[in-house]
Amino acid sequence: MADKLNWLGKHLVLIRYLNVADAAAKEGYKIPPDLEELFSGLTGAEDIIFRLAEDEKHKAACELMAYIAHRRAAVWWGYRCVLSLLEELKVNPAEERDIADIGADLNVTVPDWANVELPEPDPEFESNAKAKLAEIEAKHKEMESMLDPEIHSFVKEAVEVAFKEFENVYGMHPIDLLKKLGENINAESLPIDPASPALVEAAKLKAQLGQVQKDTVDTIKSVLPPKIPAVEKKKRDNALNAVYRWAAAPDAENSQKCLDIGNECPDTPAGLLSLASFWAYGDLMPMGEQTVPTPPGLAANGLCQVLLLCALHQGGTRKVKERFAEYFRLGVEVLTGADNWEPSLAAGKAPHQEESGNGAINGAINGAANVAANGATQTSPQAQNGLANVTPNADAVPALQPENPPESAAEAAGRGSPPVPPPVYKRWKPGDTT
Repeated sequence: MADKLNWLGKHLVLIRYLNVADAAAKEGYKIPPDLEELFSGLTGAEDIIFRLAEDEKHKAACELMAYIAHRRAAVWWGYRCVLSLLEELKVNPAEERDIADIGADLNVTVPDWANVELPEPDPEFESNAKAKLAEIEAKHKEMESMLDPEIHSFVKEAVEVAFKEFENVYGMHPIDLLKKLGENINAESLPIDPASPALVEAAKLKAQLGQVQKDTVDTIKSVLPPKIPAVEKKKRDNALNAVYRWAAAPDAENSQKCLDIGNECPDTPAGLLSLASFWAYGDLMPMGEQTVPTPPGLAANGLCQVLLLCALHQGGTRKVKERFAEYFRLGVEVLTGADNWEPSLAAGKAPHQEESGNGAINGAINGAANVAANGATQTSPQAQNGLANVTPNADAVPALQPENPPESAAEAAGRGSPPVPPPVYKRWKPGDTT
């Protein structure tokens, strides 16, 4: 029936490109060579994305989504993926590994699957083998009797001469060597000479490798500062605050903040996402007088690397493939409009914050309200990127008010106390420490 809106929530709407060709031409998207067959016959980006998902190619589907997504929605999607990883790490934190442990153990250990268990004695097999050996010996004597005695004697003398020469060189008759070998095989263990040249050279090599490993670790630690958990957490929280500010109000000031904070921890998912937010703004000099456009595809590629960092992160409860499937699900929720920043703006609480009332979050809400009320200018990078088209509804963002509204001057005069000045909500400016 025409009145059944079954399509609601099932189509990607917060996107910039409908076709893969547009994403390739304008953002530099490249079709993975091993997946070209899946793209055959399809031109719509949405159709291809869900085709990839059906074939469980969630990583490739996420990459294409990153290139066609509306930039503000893409940043929010990345933000949600980082929060998903953090939820995993609460259940199963990643084990910290000292770099000095890498290559420190030079002892060779045989894995369990390579250990061969000796078979149990089989009397029947042993009896059959002895009977077969006796049969071979009888056959050998029969063949010897058929030989010319003179030729047979000559061959035996020649063999003995060769064996004697072997004994002169190696100090043991070959027949005696074979007998000793059989005795050693039956022995429980063989004595090992610690002065053996092979063992001496092995010890020298092991000492050299140990020294190389120590020198390498010392060099790396001398140039890389140690990671202090409290400091790393603060950097991560600062990066998430910056990303949330940008999603709430993608303006020049918040873009500059994302750049400054992202540069402090670019090797972490939150730090790289902060840089990707800066690139998504569209201007590499947001506080400058002239606009320097962001290179095509830089923001999308940055988001892809954020998802990859999250998927490969140690710890957690999911494997890499499971994480990409979860990130794809989150991406669909964001790009269909089912998940966005408006509820958290209205509540005055960012999803990554344990407590509301944070000054940074309040500033973000005020910034979002200003953008919603005033609109983005058509000359700004965010307007050029379509950011103004998905600005939160001003009616959905309540004006930020203090818990106890300030009394008027007349009320204060009536009770004989000085008037209480209204609170000032200050937005972040470059150089501010808060």
